[in-house]
Amino acid sequence: MKKLLNYISVLGIALAFTACENDLEKVTYNVESTKAAVLATPATTSYVLESRYSENTAFTLEWTAPDFGYDAIVTTTIDFDLAGNDFANAIQLASVSTATSQEITIGTLNANILTLLRTYGIEEDFSARDFEIRLSSSISEAANPLLSNVLTLNITPYSADIQYPEVYAVGDYSGWGWDTAQSLFSFSEDAVNFEGIIDFGENKGKGFKLTGDTNWDNGNWGLDGSAAAPEAEAPSIQLINDGGSGNIACYSHRYYRFQFNNSTLLLTNNLSFDALFLVGSASGLTWDTSKPENEMQFDPERQRFYIDYTFAANDEIKFLTDNGTWFGGTSDGGLNTQDNIKIATAGSYRIYVNLNNSSNMTYELNAEDYGAE
Repeated sequence: MKKLLNYISVLGIALAFTACENDLEKVTYNVESTKAAVLATPATTSYVLESRYSENTAFTLEWTAPDFGYDAIVTTTIDFDLAGNDFANAIQLASVSTATSQEITIGTLNANILTLLRTYGIEEDFSARDFEIRLSSSISEAANPLLSNVLTLNITPYSADIQYPEVYAVGDYSGWGWDTAQSLFSFSEDAVNFEGIIDFGENKGKGFKLTGDTNWDNGNWGLDGSAAAPEAEAPSIQLINDGGSGNIACYSHRYYRFQFNNSTLLLTNNLSFDALFLVGSASGLTWDTSKPENEMQFDPERQRFYIDYTFAANDEIKFLTDNGTWFGGTSDGGLNTQDNIKIATAGSYRIYVNLNNSSNMTYELNAEDYGAE
């Protein structure tokens, strides 16, 4: 009986080993049988970008799917860098799993080019340059990614500091002067539709008006004193253009994103809050909406939020207002989704958030500005 039991034990081990071998054979990764994705060359390889078309598609990348020899879960990133640098400082334009094409908008492309130029110490030079694009496909951090062929595109970017037409929100918060007044901008450049974030600071609710210039002579938009007073936090207000128009004083939060049409003279409030927080999985952050910390500061000159923070690789973040509005995004710097933003590279960054343009909200991770005054 003892011998029989020994035989059974040995047989069980052998069967278990054989089963493990069979399982391993099913998922064997053979690098010699893999095939990298192949990028197709776009019809045009030279581009001059213009800010007024920022929401349009610059180009659509198309490629054949990578093949790892079996049905694997693949992550493919679109790497982008200045030509001739072997992708040493590559930025990810996008990340996909099963897709074999990706549209790249002009605004996204331009923002990434400006980030690259700063990385290479190039400032205020918007000349045409060659840039390279490739695909990097991986199934695991333990295996080397498959790299596609490289495309070279010649691209002329535009300055991010373009001077859009603007109207001025002058009021008690600015001492009724224009030197410290903030603006609404015509991002479509039609000089009719304007939008922007205004920070009223501690003087919220104390009154403001809109003007078409840094004086009272080229548009003086306020309340019609003969009409009923607007309700508190009114979604929209009909203004008049009159030197005797009344001050707008029905808004009591600190931050507002207003839209204004200087043809219909309709002022619209489409976002209001008192604080914006950085939230996420990084050390010292939280997803708990009841306990947000790390309030972002506001730069009234650039009309954008900012905060300094140090991240580990693959930390995830979002931005959250005190009244529960979330802003998530993608790796290309856009903030128009609810997705978590993954920090690809560990480091210390100044994070900028720009909510002025409701159809093109953005964020930026800037290592050079970390700790700056």
